[in-house]
Amino acid sequence: MLTIRQPVAVKLILTEETKQQILQESREQIDRLNYELEQIEEQGKQALEQAMSQGGDVAQQLREQIEQEQAERIQQRDELIEQIQQIQQLEIGTEVQNMTVETTVDVNVGDDWNSILQGSEIVVKDGIVQEIRRGGIGLA
Repeated sequence: MLTIRQPVAVKLILTEETKQQILQESREQIDRLNYELEQIEEQGKQALEQAMSQGGDVAQQLREQIEQEQAERIQQRDELIEQIQQIQQLEIGTEVQNMTVETTVDVNVGDDWNSILQGSEIVVKDGIVQEIRRGGIGLA
C-alpha cells in the first residue's frame, strides 16, 4: 500500500443565500480594488514628483511600476465583474466550483488507477456537506 495526496474539488450547490453571499463578497473585493487604485494613483503622483528631481530614468521606471500595479488591479476588478455577471445568470440548484482542498488516498496493488485519477468531490449546500463523490460516484 502507498498513500498519495490528491486534490479534492469542493462544489457549492447554489442557493439564494449562497448566491447573495458570493455576490456580496465579490462586490466588497471590487470596492477594495477601487480603493487600492485610488491609493496607487495618489501615492504614485507624490512619488513621481520626487522621482522627477532624481532624473528621467528613475521617474520612467517608477511610472512603469505604477502602471503595472494599476493594470493588475484593473484586471482583477474586471474578472470579478465578469464573475458577478456569471453568478447572476446561474439558476438556483446549480453546482459551482468553490475551492480545492487536499486529501490522502491509499493506493493498493490491483486498484483501478483511472478511478483514482478521477479524484473526489465534496458537495456543500448552505454550509452542510450534502455528498462526497469519488470518481463521480456518490459515497455518502
